[in-house]
Amino acid sequence: MKKIFLLLALYILTFSTFSQSRTDNTLLWRISGNGLKKPSYLFGTYHFLTNGFVDTLKAVKNAYRSSDAVVGELVIDSTLQKPMMEAAILKGTTLRKVLSDTLYASTSKWFKDEAGIDLSKLDQLNPVSIMSFALAITQQKYFPNKTGETQLDTYFQNEAKKDGKKVLGLETIQMQIKVMFDQFSVSRQVSLLSELFKNANNLKGMITQMNNAYISQNLYELQQLMYSSSYNPGEMKVMLEDRNNYWMQQLPKLMNDQALFVAVGALHLTGKIGLVNLLKQKGYSVEPVNIKN
Repeated sequence: MKKIFLLLALYILTFSTFSQSRTDNTLLWRISGNGLKKPSYLFGTYHFLTNGFVDTLKAVKNAYRSSDAVVGELVIDSTLQKPMMEAAILKGTTLRKVLSDTLYASTSKWFKDEAGIDLSKLDQLNPVSIMSFALAITQQKYFPNKTGETQLDTYFQNEAKKDGKKVLGLETIQMQIKVMFDQFSVSRQVSLLSELFKNANNLKGMITQMNNAYISQNLYELQQLMYSSSYNPGEMKVMLEDRNNYWMQQLPKLMNDQALFVAVGALHLTGKIGLVNLLKQKGYSVEPVNIKN
């Protein structure tokens, strides 16, 4: 359960927001120039897929092998479990109390029908966690991971540890908790959950579209798919723009010191405020790499 909630948090933070500006459709980018001694690589992940997706992609594997360090949104280890679980819990109330009778009934029915889960067993979880859990259930039910495979971001960090490479994070778990949970009041979380379950019968279709768009490297389609997000501009700024700008304060120095393999959620790459464009603005040459070769 603890590992599931870490995965859920990473997923929601990545695919909730984006800019409308179009970016070339590729998941892997080569960063060079601007005084760099060795190129670094930027790879966009999808937090529900596993290493099974990249095992046959030689360009991605070669980019990883050429690196001195792997950089993720944060360093994924056991220290994340306790604060993430604490952040997922409602304080001084329960899910049954904060949801309307109608929303509770529809949510309860969905969990029972789709996963055989009694919603009362999740009564301490806040609505954002319930949203995340529903998306994860849908993904695993219709696109199950194979036994023994590892979620993409975790996979690259685990490989780095085995290969003696450094593992670096661009932010802390406290920063992710602020973005994931703390910026939303309980009433706002309820509103977001209500929006999700207005189309509960279409969750399978939404997850299918996201999987297909990512695998085909169609980042523009992912943007369009998620543009109807219920998040307001201020919330989106906190979730995406502020984080990208914070990461850009660190990446230039890190790339000067060593060759990086940066693996972060794919939609952090796109648009005017995406990492690809921000790196170009800093004077770097950022070139798409064909991962099908």
